Amino acid sequence: MTRVVRILPDQPAVDKDFDYLLPDSLLDSPNGPPVKVGTVVRVDLRGRRTRGWITAVDVDPPPGVDLQEIKKVSSCGPPPALVDLASWASSQWMGSRVHFLRTATHDRVVSSIPAPTSRSRAVLPNENLAQEAFRRRGAVVRTPPNSDDFSLAVAAASYGRALILTPTLARAQRLAVAMKRAGIDVAVVPRDWIASASGTVTIGTRSGAWAPIDDLDAVLVLDEHDESYQQESAPTWHARDIALERAKRDGARWVIASPTPSLEALTCGAPLLTPDRAVERAGWSVFDVVDLRNEPPLAGSWCSEQLSRLLRDKRRVVCVLNRKGRARFAYCDQCGELARSEITGRPLGLDGNRLVHPVDGDDRPAVCQSCSSTKFRRVKLGVTGVAEELEQITRRPVVEVSSETDSVPSGADLYVGTEAVLHRVDRADVVVFLDFDQELLAPRYRAAEQAMSLLVQASRVVGRREDGGRVLIQTRMPQHTVLEAARTADPGALARSELNIRRDLRQPPEAHWAIISGTAAAEFVQGIGDSHGLEILGPSNDRWRIRSDDREHMVAILKSVDRPPGRLRVEINPLRA
Repeated sequence: MTRVVRILPDQPAVDKDFDYLLPDSLLDSPNGPPVKVGTVVRVDLRGRRTRGWITAVDVDPPPGVDLQEIKKVSSCGPPPALVDLASWASSQWMGSRVHFLRTATHDRVVSSIPAPTSRSRAVLPNENLAQEAFRRRGAVVRTPPNSDDFSLAVAAASYGRALILTPTLARAQRLAVAMKRAGIDVAVVPRDWIASASGTVTIGTRSGAWAPIDDLDAVLVLDEHDESYQQESAPTWHARDIALERAKRDGARWVIASPTPSLEALTCGAPLLTPDRAVERAGWSVFDVVDLRNEPPLAGSWCSEQLSRLLRDKRRVVCVLNRKGRARFAYCDQCGELARSEITGRPLGLDGNRLVHPVDGDDRPAVCQSCSSTKFRRVKLGVTGVAEELEQITRRPVVEVSSETDSVPSGADLYVGTEAVLHRVDRADVVVFLDFDQELLAPRYRAAEQAMSLLVQASRVVGRREDGGRVLIQTRMPQHTVLEAARTADPGALARSELNIRRDLRQPPEAHWAIISGTAAAEFVQGIGDSHGLEILGPSNDRWRIRSDDREHMVAILKSVDRPPGRLRVEINPLRA
């Protein structure tokens, strides 16, 4: 009897299953992929040939309906567990299952998958913290920036089928080389998709969370705080959450590791493990803080006396200015104090004779809280302008770096750029943040966490304090919690402070947000109406913020609203909002 299978077409706007007939000629093909949930097929839909995934086999055909036949069984696809996981992810981030299954599917035809590899166990590393973390079956590990990932990765691989995530492909490849030298067979996805599907220990970046390795024994997420783990385009899924859900479903051990774990990780219910205090402190560099309020408050001033002395030394220096245009805040022309909100402490920009906040709506007269002066200046700093002045001051070539820069000359000893420079330059003697207040007071709810992440990366560029690694930070807020946490090598102090603020302001992870934008956003928000349990804020900059204490309730209501014509973007708990 001809079998009936259920197919999800590769059409994100449809996101609906259809029943098709599976001819015996396709079923009995000796060289074809096996027919099971996840297998990729070709079908006709509305007069067009399209790709699709099998989501169910041997289903009861609908009565009185003439079903079309599957045209081709194309390729092996993701395992059934990932097909089911795509449905879960769709309910979490309000996206089509197609988006997730595309990530989980190899971009080439796979006719067959080798038999599962034996679960040979590697020798456990000589690292008590790594062993203890995986013995807990679920743990958050705070590691110093200049620690080695190898011991944690080997500990994960020692349990069998392990999935290891890193924020960058270069880091995944370096870790794979180190593990292979230790005698551990590893697959780097998506390149080694077939090997991963056969059960080999798998290493990958964000998309690696959807690697085809099945029946996991261990999951490890390195540098969990890194924003690259969240998909930028909608649906804004997070690789950490996908990996932990997979571990939960497979009963696998899991560990989240980071020098500065996110609040989402710290509130997941798992224990926090830290190294010995002396070991953790030694893994950070030295942080020198320059108070710009003690410098002459000249318009466009960016070079402090301490930085001037440092530039005279023939050392390799990386200057970071994470902004190409104008800053969004102002400082007092009399005393140099930043204009900040009396309620939230966030920065205020100068708009005529008023101090305003672009998101919170804070608005007050332009009067300095410290000296009562009414004269303010806007901060005007740009990477290109600083590079030109820096070249004149030092009389040596300056390399300008931005996100568009593919590579940098290795022989240079003076760089200036956005935060991209911290990822392009492998090693430096000193990293200088020319105006760190742009990070501390950015109009984003995670500004403090993001600023701490930059300090972590800078610490890795200059190395450990015992090796002379130094980071120079220019600021008008030397007592800020982020700077205190960095100076004392204690990210926990920042986490405790931030969690209290998030609770008071009902921000993630204490509440859940959906950011609605696009030309159809207004009509979509109007369709939500006065739904119980949802708070609608906005519009601000043509964006609406939906807030709720219950994520599933919020997503369910948003999914029930008819999607109007036009561009619509829905972001669930975005990291930059």
